[in-house]
Amino acid sequence: MRAGRLGDTGLLYDQSDADFSPSNLWAADRSWVLCTDYDLWATKVAGSPALITALLNDSEIEAVRLPWAH
Repeated sequence: MRAGRLGDTGLLYDQSDADFSPSNLWAADRSWVLCTDYDLWATKVAGSPALITALLNDSEIEAVRLPWAH
């Protein structure tokens, strides 16, 4: 486990002592979480409706809304 600022997360992907990239990033206030596959094929984000809308509407991010599983 490591702690840091969101703006510094790029450094987490360049760690020579790590076999894989980080699989989870979680805001300190627990308002959102990012989960990614170790080979970076997919990333899931959970958070506020405003965050999800912003991601879906961002022209530089490829995002889809996943259906809720019951």
